[in-house]
Amino acid sequence: MFGLSLQIKFFLYPFIIFYTLVGYLPLLEVYSSQDKKEDRELSVEFLKNLPSNDYIIGSGDSLTIIISRELSLSSDVTVDGEGTVYLPKLKRVFINGLTINELNSLLNNAYKDFIKFPNVETIVTKYRPIRVFVEGEVVNPGLQVLDGSFSTTQFSNESSRNLSMFENDSFSSFNESSNTNNLNYFFPTVFDAIRASGGITQFSDLKNIQIIRKDFLSNGSGKKTTTLNFEDLLRFGENSQNIRIYDSDIIKVKKDSNSNKSLLTKAILSNLNPKFIKVFVSGRVNRPGEVVVSRASVLSDAIDMAGGAKVLRGPVTFIRFQSDGSIDKRKLTFTKTKRGKYVNPNLRNGDFIFVGENLLTLSNEVITEFTTPFIGIFSTYGLIKAISE
Repeated sequence: MFGLSLQIKFFLYPFIIFYTLVGYLPLLEVYSSQDKKEDRELSVEFLKNLPSNDYIIGSGDSLTIIISRELSLSSDVTVDGEGTVYLPKLKRVFINGLTINELNSLLNNAYKDFIKFPNVETIVTKYRPIRVFVEGEVVNPGLQVLDGSFSTTQFSNESSRNLSMFENDSFSSFNESSNTNNLNYFFPTVFDAIRASGGITQFSDLKNIQIIRKDFLSNGSGKKTTTLNFEDLLRFGENSQNIRIYDSDIIKVKKDSNSNKSLLTKAILSNLNPKFIKVFVSGRVNRPGEVVVSRASVLSDAIDMAGGAKVLRGPVTFIRFQSDGSIDKRKLTFTKTKRGKYVNPNLRNGDFIFVGENLLTLSNEVITEFTTPFIGIFSTYGLIKAISE
């Protein structure tokens, strides 16, 4: 009896499982349809989500100003060094410091004296270079000049330039006067500015990168500030933190009291920091001069790349020019152990390493320098003696 029941159970199990799954299918369809319904819940209101930032016009920008599409009235202009352009009927007008929206609004009012229904549109056809200040814990802080925009064709023609994996802003422009069709443009971001500054250091606090930006004239032309978490960008690819930068932006990278070498490795892998750096090695090495080493190298690696230190050598002098203008100078005993420590530090671009003399080589040098004149005298005396004989 027990055996028969067991057989029946094994016989019924497949049917039970089948009908259970069939019973859940309608529920799965309901959930799926709800998800699809939520995905479709988009309306024209979405189009009103305009960005809070707007491009501020400045000297060097090239613009196409369409006064009226119906009347085919447009003008191609370049903002001169004084911030002015010449427009039909209006003559010379000052537009420096205006955003695109502010310029459109002012020109609509100005052209009402000449056209019944002006509908001004401004298109930037060529962006001026932007100047941003990168301060704090980066390799080379200071003023950085970047292209205001660059196209995909630039990258195909400039193989030496790397397109960052984190550059996310794109823009499609149409210039009616030149019939340029849908060129894809990329704009410099915070990532590019830090990269132009040589990248981060192991003490960079990437959780609190501060951006200070000039506000619009209609908002009082003051300053506005935001804080970015760039650590999420490097660790998890959180691209929303990599915002576009504008002319006169100030980027401040704070210093962390704790070293973070794993984040530095992430920066190298993401091209935020260069993979290779140049340092100078001289003194008691076999091939003194400029040496190219990996960004993760230490002092002993650079000496090895210079052919290694000679057998007779003295202490090593390490010199680094700090970003704040000070000089880090150390006199060290050469060692290949303790990588990344004080006696064998991680290298930065432009570091100088001098492998000095020891007591024996110095003594030999003194003796050689002292005896050389006498050797010359005795050689001359021997020559005269040989002639006289």
